[in-house]
Amino acid sequence: MRSQTVEYARNDLAGDLAWHVSYFDFINDLERRDRLGQEFYAARYLYKLWESLRIDEPWATQSQVQLQVQQYASIYEASIHHLLFVEASNEPVVQRLSEYRALVQRELPGHVMDRIRRLDADDAEDIVGAVHAPRRTQESKIRFDSKVAAAVDLGMINEGLGHEIAGYYTARNYIHIHAELRQEDFEWQIAFARDAYRRLKPFKEQVWAWLSQRRK
Repeated sequence: MRSQTVEYARNDLAGDLAWHVSYFDFINDLERRDRLGQEFYAARYLYKLWESLRIDEPWATQSQVQLQVQQYASIYEASIHHLLFVEASNEPVVQRLSEYRALVQRELPGHVMDRIRRLDADDAEDIVGAVHAPRRTQESKIRFDSKVAAAVDLGMINEGLGHEIAGYYTARNYIHIHAELRQEDFEWQIAFARDAYRRLKPFKEQVWAWLSQRRK
């Protein structure tokens, strides 16, 4: 029975693990390419494995779709992050992703502070001088929708595809049950996970077209 299940799960896959790794040939980091290929292979394999069980119940459908969306969202996120911060790291739109403005305390002349404090005597002890100054955040803290927007601005992917990919990542956040329950109108649909898989082909095609143009 185990052998039959394994055979069924592998039967319709486009290729073995090596094939799925080679699918990400647009990623020049071999370690990252291997990891993406493994995740892609696992996503396809687990989909077929679930399908072989023929559990036609809502909880099983939701779990199957949820896992698939998480896997493909992670694939898109890792790919786009690499392309932005390795292939396009010098582009202004990418550099701006790490920039933000924040209030930074700065001493003002004493007579200026005295005038301000007299206007708000009740909170005088808590009043300090501050200015807006540019700061940089870590790459890991940059929102994914901002990365997708940058990819669209660069022409890496088109706007329609970018919108869909950002949607998969939003759905990925529903691994938190309390967040999922707040989305009362959100229904886990097999088509949603299927689209996440099918969009990999145009994603790869668009990325390769962008890379080829940059390398000319």
